[in-house]
Amino acid sequence: MKKAAFGLLACALWTVPALADQDMVNADWVIPAGDIRSTSFSMSVPGVVHVDMTPVKDAGKGVTLRLVPSDDADACAGRAQGQCRSRPGFDAFKVGSFSHVESVPAGTWTLYVANTENILKSATVHVHLVVTSN
Repeated sequence: MKKAAFGLLACALWTVPALADQDMVNADWVIPAGDIRSTSFSMSVPGVVHVDMTPVKDAGKGVTLRLVPSDDADACAGRAQGQCRSRPGFDAFKVGSFSHVESVPAGTWTLYVANTENILKSATVHVHLVVTSN
C-alpha cells in the first residue's frame, strides 16, 4: 500500500450532533489496487452505526472494511506502528459484501475500505454509512 497519510486520502470529517440521524456516505468508491478509501466522522454522544458495502465492479476477490478510532487508522491499515483498536463487528477481511449495525461510543471514527485482494485493477464498491442516535 502507498505511504500516504489518511488525512491526505479522500476523507471527509463530519460531526454528528446529538440526536441527529445522518446519512454520512451513500456513494460508489473506486479504490485503486492496493490502496484505501476512507471517511471520518465524530459523534459527541454514543450512536448506532450502520454500514452496508456491496460490490459494483472488479471487487469479486474481496476487499477489507474496518471501522477504527481515527487516531488508530494508520496503524490499523499497516501504515504505521501503533495500537489498533478496531470495532470487531466492523472488521471484514476479504469480503465481497458487508452489512452490520452496532452501537458505537462517542468519538472520532474512520471507516475505510482497502482494495487488498485485487493487485491489478481498481475495485468499485458501493458504501452506505448511516449514523443514528441511541
